[in-house]
Amino acid sequence: MKKSFVIAIAAVSGGGKTTVVGALKKRLNNSAVIYFDDYGDAVDLPPGRDINEWAADGGDHNEWNTEPITTDIERLLHEPYEYIILDYPFGYMNDCVGKYIDLSVFIDTPLDVALARRIIRDFTSRSMESEFGLDDVGEVNLESLDEYLRWYLEHSRPTYVWSVEISKPAVDLVVDGTKPPDEIVEKILEAL
Repeated sequence: MKKSFVIAIAAVSGGGKTTVVGALKKRLNNSAVIYFDDYGDAVDLPPGRDINEWAADGGDHNEWNTEPITTDIERLLHEPYEYIILDYPFGYMNDCVGKYIDLSVFIDTPLDVALARRIIRDFTSRSMESEFGLDDVGEVNLESLDEYLRWYLEHSRPTYVWSVEISKPAVDLVVDGTKPPDEIVEKILEAL
């Protein structure tokens, strides 16, 4: 059996990973997708380890428990898929998952665009239950948006800046996150 080709798509939150992965899956016949967000707390830092503190400490990506993802990759590698597409923020930087990746792509999205997308996604386009810990906000209002933006400026923005700085040099392909998803997919297909 021919080995599946594993493609990892990375970006900051709001950078377009999920949208591009969905568009790429439509173009690649016989492909399976693994979404990082589907794992919730099963893929996380050790208990008590805050992501912003982790990044400020230099962010060793091997601290993340990615065993559930590697288990699913290994399972899919035994299926007759031609491609396995990972919606996965770390690319090669986590050794457990990185060893399976054949092509790592980083969607380089300006932080202001990614922030705007997250606000649209989390405050206007879906329930308040989100990966940003806003699940305790009872309703969407200016006060909750104010809290979110203040947290971003005081705590999260440095993590996003750091993430972009270390991710871009560690991938095979960097694409412009302001381009339409179909254009990004074309760049990825050219790299294949």
